[in-house]
Amino acid sequence: MPEASHSYNSLRILSQSDRGYIGQCNCCDHYNFVFGNILFVFTEDGLRGFQSILYEQDHLHELNEALPHGKTHLLPSPIPNFMLSFDGPELEEIKNLFQETFLILEIDKIFSFKK
Repeated sequence: MPEASHSYNSLRILSQSDRGYIGQCNCCDHYNFVFGNILFVFTEDGLRGFQSILYEQDHLHELNEALPHGKTHLLPSPIPNFMLSFDGPELEEIKNLFQETFLILEIDKIFSFKK
């Protein structure tokens, strides 16, 4: 269960789209990835790891035939019988969110060295 003192409203939005966003929590430096009705909370390493999974063909499975709701990509989770499903445009939108986020984080690092 989340800590009572944790505020989910104190986010610095790093990237956003119509269906989601990636934000950095001001109180704990974790990252929230929200897309549709899913929410993942990552450390920076976890966020980078999830991005790498999006680009590795060993993890992300493209279906030959779409599921009944039109989703064409499956991302299995470590939880048995639990998978995330996306269509092509959703997957591209998610990849763009991650690319923009890491660009912002890289810019932050460049400016922090100039202090």
